[in-house]
Amino acid sequence: MASLKWADALTLDLPFMDREHQAFEDSIERVDMADDAHLAFVWDDLVACTSEHFAREDLWMRSTGFPAKKAHIVQHLVVLEVMREGLVQAREGRFLQVREMARQLRSWYVKHVQTMDAALARHLRGMRFDPVTVEDVTRAESAGPASAQKPMADRAAITA
Repeated sequence: MASLKWADALTLDLPFMDREHQAFEDSIERVDMADDAHLAFVWDDLVACTSEHFAREDLWMRSTGFPAKKAHIVQHLVVLEVMREGLVQAREGRFLQVREMARQLRSWYVKHVQTMDAALARHLRGMRFDPVTVEDVTRAESAGPASAQKPMADRAAITA
């Protein structure tokens, strides 16, 4: 099966996004290389990697008020649901279906990066977005009452 190779066409010139996309490529390549005995295991890793990646992107979109976030987030949800179905198929031994799913996922992914993610990257660059700050504040807020002491200037940065 042809492997998705990182290319300039998938580079968004936003290092934190490019790292996310490279991790996806690495995961899908492991699917390509897996024999049937290990396919469910590596597909499960791909689903986990993709789920975490999409969650981070969703956080970035919500925290910066990205105008097209609803459509982008819905696409993430639909793709993850299909990928989870692929995990069921892999566990049932339907390897050809999973390998076809990987092929189609690759095709979707290239288009997604070049369109939806490119628009998000442009938006984030325009906002001089710092994912570390947003993720730190989000972690602190989900930790509980101590987060209430977070300076308002920090909170304003993620709600603007």
